[in-house]
Amino acid sequence: MNRFFITSLLTFLLLNSAAVAFADQDWEYWSKYSFEIACSKKFGLNLQSEFKFKNTFEEYYYSKTYFGLFYKLNKFITIKGYYAYKTKKDKTGWRKTDLFYLDPILKFNLLDIDLSNRFRLEYDFEGKELVYRNRLKLGKNLYKSITFFIKEETFYSFLSGQFEENRFSVGSSVKILNKARFSGEYMLNSKKAELGWQSANVLVTQLSFLL
Repeated sequence: MNRFFITSLLTFLLLNSAAVAFADQDWEYWSKYSFEIACSKKFGLNLQSEFKFKNTFEEYYYSKTYFGLFYKLNKFITIKGYYAYKTKKDKTGWRKTDLFYLDPILKFNLLDIDLSNRFRLEYDFEGKELVYRNRLKLGKNLYKSITFFIKEETFYSFLSGQFEENRFSVGSSVKILNKARFSGEYMLNSKKAELGWQSANVLVTQLSFLL
């Protein structure tokens, strides 16, 4: 086992221990599905959906559907654009929101480690809020069909002028069919609140298809 795998495994064990230590924190489950349709070598369509459950997976409170395009400038840079329709349950009922995303993505391989950085701009049409989300991801192929990864994503709101959310994840993905992958991860999701930062433990699964 190489140094990256050992370090990442220790990180996962530490996070798992932290999750046990903060057992009073909420547990959530996020279920994601994505379809990528290649129209040519550089251009294609994307469709994504996600569903979220909280209160130890019992309460369904969130859904979002993305419709978008992607364009591969070269082997390192891809640009994606999405319209997204979001519904979220609050105390008064279900609140609907229209969103726009612009995702320049940089990918490269260094010393057998796959690195990617997604520079995401998110605009909320209802709240008139622009958020910059930077996600760094490191991945390592353990076998031909299994990849281990760690990710961190920070959220900066131009409306408040503050960092308002942070997501740190460890997980793995496996190729299950010729054009499909399944991934599972543990995420520590921290959000800024009135009295400081509040965290939730999140189990995330994703099923992806390349058509």
